[in-house]
Amino acid sequence: MVNLRFYGGVNEIGGNRILVEDKDTRIFLDFGMSFSKCAQFFEEYLKPRYSCTGLKDLLTLRLLPFIDGIYRPDLLHLLGRTPHSQPSIKGVVLSHIHQDHSAYISLLDPTITVYCSEVTSCYAKCAIEAGHRSLETEVYNFKERPLIDTRAPAIPRQFEMLDNEIPVDIGSIKVKPFAVDHSVPGAMSFLMYTSDATIVYTGDLRLHGAHGDLTKRFVDEAAKADVDILLCEGTRVDEQESSSEGYVAENANKVIASCGELVVADFAYKDLDRFLTFYNIAKNNDRKIAISKRHAYLLNELSKLPNITDIPSLDDENIIIYLDRKDTGQYNPSDYIKWEREFLSRSNTHDANWIHDHQDELVASLTFFDINELIDIDPSPGSVYIHSSSEPHNEEQIIDQARLECWLNFFGLTKYHFHASGHASGQEIRSIIETISPKKVIPIHTEKAELFQTLHANVEKPQLENF
Repeated sequence: MVNLRFYGGVNEIGGNRILVEDKDTRIFLDFGMSFSKCAQFFEEYLKPRYSCTGLKDLLTLRLLPFIDGIYRPDLLHLLGRTPHSQPSIKGVVLSHIHQDHSAYISLLDPTITVYCSEVTSCYAKCAIEAGHRSLETEVYNFKERPLIDTRAPAIPRQFEMLDNEIPVDIGSIKVKPFAVDHSVPGAMSFLMYTSDATIVYTGDLRLHGAHGDLTKRFVDEAAKADVDILLCEGTRVDEQESSSEGYVAENANKVIASCGELVVADFAYKDLDRFLTFYNIAKNNDRKIAISKRHAYLLNELSKLPNITDIPSLDDENIIIYLDRKDTGQYNPSDYIKWEREFLSRSNTHDANWIHDHQDELVASLTFFDINELIDIDPSPGSVYIHSSSEPHNEEQIIDQARLECWLNFFGLTKYHFHASGHASGQEIRSIIETISPKKVIPIHTEKAELFQTLHANVEKPQLENF
């Protein structure tokens, strides 16, 4: 008989770690970080002591369960435990790359296969190659701890790429993946056939996005499967309305068309749809979009994938790559690490002085963590800031928002907020449940599980495993 164990994603948004047990097969649906629980103990300058204790801090504070046979041998050695001879699970079925679903895969035994879309694997690769290596980002590959030699070769993780609607057998469980729409490309939902139950896992999804037809296709196909259990995300189950990507484009375009100075657009660099929205708005208003080196690296890697065809080339006349100052502040090649140096000599790579001199010709993609670049860019009066990501929803984000307001007020930027959520609204969740018509609904990835009682006659609230 199939059994579901919940090690995360219960009474919280994110942190999904759901163990499916069927006969002798055990797989995890996602293995992510719980932002809300981690924030109870850690913050920017108070981090887990990964480098010297590995898993100890997370296990002691019950931010992760200790399950025999799943963690990396090097991290087990740091705990004084003898590593297992064989892993106790056959794989992790990863819905998408967001850290609340993927981050703690980095701690798992590398012989445990990660099943995901090719796009998700590409994001994991870029996070290592053009980002900061830590025990929370080593999803694609890892270096053994303690890290004595930083030049030591990385150990690759085992990936199996999933193709849309092509089933794969993982032991006794048949998994059929479906591409769905979310705020990052490559997201998937899953239809799973076990020995005695048909299960659907939504991951994160929406119907109102630029590719809502993908989600509708998944829902319609799942409706044909006589689903026993629907594991359904409910991030926004209490919200009935959703803004579309078209809403973002229309309103941002009005602001940009009426602005005669610099436009700053703040959006998640992983959100390809949002990048394309601002890229097209910039082009239509005779502006160029300025992006970070890391963003440029990601776009270049994604453009190599066969299923992504709408990404403009980095040589596009409408793209500028922003060269920030590092180390000496003199833009010396030695200031930059290897992957960054390939952007230094490009004809469309420009520094803050160039951005300042051409600010009325640009939309500059700057996030909260880049906002200090305004000191060098020195925007002129009349410049605007378009916040195009979610509003703050916890205490730490509220504090960050207050800091951001101080920066904008100091430089005199007028703020606008236009955003389309990556998650289904309550109305969309109702439509998904009614269309699939499962025998049972289990709400996950939500702080409002009780609201599902109005959406289905048989709702079972999941119980978090004791660990």
